[in-house]
Amino acid sequence: MQNNISIPSSTSSYIKLIQLAIAVLGIWFVLNSWVKTSHQGQTILQSQAEQLMRENLITLSQAAAYLIENDQLDGLEQLTRNIAASPFLYDVVFYDSNGVRISWSEASAAARLMYGKFANQPLVPLVQEIRSQQQLLGYIKISLQPDTKLNPSFARWQQLMHHLLLLLLLTGLIGYLLRRSFSRLSRQGFRLSKP
Repeated sequence: MQNNISIPSSTSSYIKLIQLAIAVLGIWFVLNSWVKTSHQGQTILQSQAEQLMRENLITLSQAAAYLIENDQLDGLEQLTRNIAASPFLYDVVFYDSNGVRISWSEASAAARLMYGKFANQPLVPLVQEIRSQQQLLGYIKISLQPDTKLNPSFARWQQLMHHLLLLLLLTGLIGYLLRRSFSRLSRQGFRLSKP
């Protein structure tokens, strides 16, 4: 009779170990998926900011084309200051068709040190040709700061991810409580069914 009792006991402990291992793997999978989703969201926000800035560059290049054609360098410098005031940008530089700088923001000299893989805060350079009726007048180059915290959508994205994490934790707690409740009910039902 002792053999009959020990076999179910050892089987039960193996089942509990397997359940524990599955639970740990499940928790790891859920948290890993959450981290990946968070990083993917930040990447999407960054690429969206780059795309919007590229579209804005087209409009800015048209304004710059008018100023360059009409030799309004004061207006070009004012445009440079206005563009550089954006918190998303580190610097702004206008070049003529030969690549000579004709207008630039104050941070443009320091920006050169921030390109490359060894930079503390790498920048994303965006360049747009300045054209008027197919004639190349110059280029506009901006350095976009890849810090997603500057994006107004980032705070909402972070809040959404925190809510999702809380929901995942709450789901795990509810699953644990349901398992305990069903376990107790099944034990009580087993006792009641015994003669």
